[in-house]
Amino acid sequence: MKRKPDYLKILKIAAGTGISIITADFLGLRYSASAGVITLLSVQDTKKETIRVVGRRLASFVLALVLSAVCFHLFGYGALAVTVFLLFFAAACIEFHMQEGISVNTVLMTHFLAEQSMGVADILNEVLLLLVGAGIGVVLNLYIPGKKKLIKASQIQIEDRMRDILGNMAEALLGQAPRCGRSTPLLLLENDLELGEKQAYEDMENTLLAETRYYLRYMNMRKSQALVLARIEKQMCMLEMLPLQAEQIAGLMRQISERFHEFNNAVELMEELESVKMSMREQPLPSARPEFENRAILFQILMELDQFLSIKMEFVQELGADEIRKFWKSESCRPEWRKP
Repeated sequence: MKRKPDYLKILKIAAGTGISIITADFLGLRYSASAGVITLLSVQDTKKETIRVVGRRLASFVLALVLSAVCFHLFGYGALAVTVFLLFFAAACIEFHMQEGISVNTVLMTHFLAEQSMGVADILNEVLLLLVGAGIGVVLNLYIPGKKKLIKASQIQIEDRMRDILGNMAEALLGQAPRCGRSTPLLLLENDLELGEKQAYEDMENTLLAETRYYLRYMNMRKSQALVLARIEKQMCMLEMLPLQAEQIAGLMRQISERFHEFNNAVELMEELESVKMSMREQPLPSARPEFENRAILFQILMELDQFLSIKMEFVQELGADEIRKFWKSESCRPEWRKP
């Protein structure tokens, strides 16, 4: 799917570049356009990434000052000094994962070359250019619209999709729908999960004061459950007949589908599953090989449903029900989904 242009980011880059150049001119700084370039390169997709980039750029600036002072002192203000400077500076930045600082700080250091001087006033000029450019970039990027509404919409769509898949599987076990050739809903679910995971990661990266990984954990939990559904689909294709036990598992699938929502801790559903499991074990052994093989497949499907519910139980136990509720208070949420 083609990604929409980030018009807000484009606006920040354009406006920020202009503001930085005007500010640098107002302060009487030389090479004021460099402040605008620094702002352009400082605006990232998320708040945390912007701060990380600026931090690495400031650290590499200190290194660049030291190396340029040594190189210009030893080799004079010429091409040889710049060559030696870049040789060591680029290597150090790559070694310490500060590649973002190579281009910007190299430009700043060439100002010393142009001035043929590296006095206090020259150094102060470059420090202020960096602070103005990076500072305005950070300030502009403090506003990035949250993605919580989009994530909650993704949650609703994902849960609707999984609910439908379970319901369709139940119909297939009752002989009311085909058991094979139903992979399209799972592919759509996979696309929804990828989008939801991306939105959850971006939301986490744009939260500075509260480290919230809930949505990312939620998407990972649903991805694990989707893998279980994919395995169940393959097993259903292996069924050549539907023993009587298929009706019990179909009933369990319908219960899971009907009670499938974010707040369900799956405890009661797990009890229902154990009841079905016990019932299947107590039933007479099959008398014919085909029935034996198909009942074995059904029991494997039941074990997959056990795994499906266990994934949700672990998720709830890890975070706690109260923690989950804290992240789902939207008035647009369907009332019946808020029930414990």
